Amino acid sequence: MLGKLLDRRYKVVQVLRAGGFGQTYIAEDTRRPGNPKCVLKLLKRASSDAYYLEVARRLFNSEAEILEQLGNHDQIPRLLAYFEENEDFFLVQELIVGRPLSTEMQVSQPWTESQVIQMLQDVLGVLEFVHSYGVIHRDIKPDNLIRRDKDSKLVLIDFGAVKQMRSQFVASPSLITATVGIGTPGYMPAEQAQGKPRHNSDIYALGMIAIQAMTGLLPTQFQENQETGEVIWQHQAQVSPGLGAIMQRMVCYHYRDRYQSATEVLQDLQQLTNPLLATQLWIPPTYIYNAAPPSNIPVAPSQQPSSVPVSGAINHSRLFPKPPTWLNPTLSVVRFLPFIGAFGLFLFKAATWLILLGVVLVAFGAGLFFLRSWYPRLGRDYDAIFAVVFCLSGILLLFQDSRWYGTQEIPIGQSLLAGAGVFSVAECIRLRGK
Repeated sequence: MLGKLLDRRYKVVQVLRAGGFGQTYIAEDTRRPGNPKCVLKLLKRASSDAYYLEVARRLFNSEAEILEQLGNHDQIPRLLAYFEENEDFFLVQELIVGRPLSTEMQVSQPWTESQVIQMLQDVLGVLEFVHSYGVIHRDIKPDNLIRRDKDSKLVLIDFGAVKQMRSQFVASPSLITATVGIGTPGYMPAEQAQGKPRHNSDIYALGMIAIQAMTGLLPTQFQENQETGEVIWQHQAQVSPGLGAIMQRMVCYHYRDRYQSATEVLQDLQQLTNPLLATQLWIPPTYIYNAAPPSNIPVAPSQQPSSVPVSGAINHSRLFPKPPTWLNPTLSVVRFLPFIGAFGLFLFKAATWLILLGVVLVAFGAGLFFLRSWYPRLGRDYDAIFAVVFCLSGILLLFQDSRWYGTQEIPIGQSLLAGAGVFSVAECIRLRGK
């Protein structure tokens, strides 16, 4: 094949790699100035049988159509051309200059948490785009993620195994027409091995890459829980409870227990990286398991798996980071401000005080409304009520005329502030008692 001119345009100059369904080459485009290099992929037939030829043609057409749609994303190679020659199928794609992610994942050399989180966010952004087109990649693995030299971004390649999701129902709406079972052992979930991939099958594969990076072990080296089928990996990694819970949910055995979209994973990662947020992550029931580690891998006493049964209760306070110690006391004091403000109105009736208090209330109300997600979910809902009361009270104070003191604006503002203060006292007492 080397030196051959295909489609009277593309000259093969190098063999790049071989795959289960094709051969990949680097070729020169002889019709463009400077003969720029590109990737030329041959989708070969497994047999001359008519059935296998039809499968090959289906995969080829599927990849060409999908790459045409997805090629606009910066982290997906652009499709330059596709053609058929002598019953062979060829795709021409943009050449990504870089190195596979697998070269960065050395055995027994775990990554740091920040590296894993950065990798997850980078790839999940691409998957979010891919899945928005109803497309499943089906072969997410380190060799198919290229670290581009010019900007160090991860580029997702090799859509030769993708399959566009179609709503074809067989016996019930929950059944999807089976497709050709394609993927890489260790990164491929059970439903994909059965020929029924789903969007979160890609999330499973990415989760296994994250586990591989965090532990320094290959996916095939992990044991499985004999009762649940879950991958046993936690005792092999030094990982925080928050990130560990995210990774565990990504690789749940059953697709219903996994994240249902890349967006959900990105949201939890965003919460995890926000130091002021007490995360409210979902924890799969198998995160604490009753299983022993592989006998051939040494385990430190502090890393021994828990003896709590799979169905046992989970101590959330141990699994998730607590909010900063100063947060609750600060909020407890801040929530008494309405009561203090109402009392101040009775003591100080100067216009300057009223205007200043009005500005502070409006600013505090707006800030409380937009920033209420920075602290535990328990207080978000009723703090939205506080925010509205603060803003309304501040507006009443700002737009009243001090010469008309005694009219309805000031009493209304006092009533609202006093009401909010009493409510805050009651809520503080109630919540602190939980």
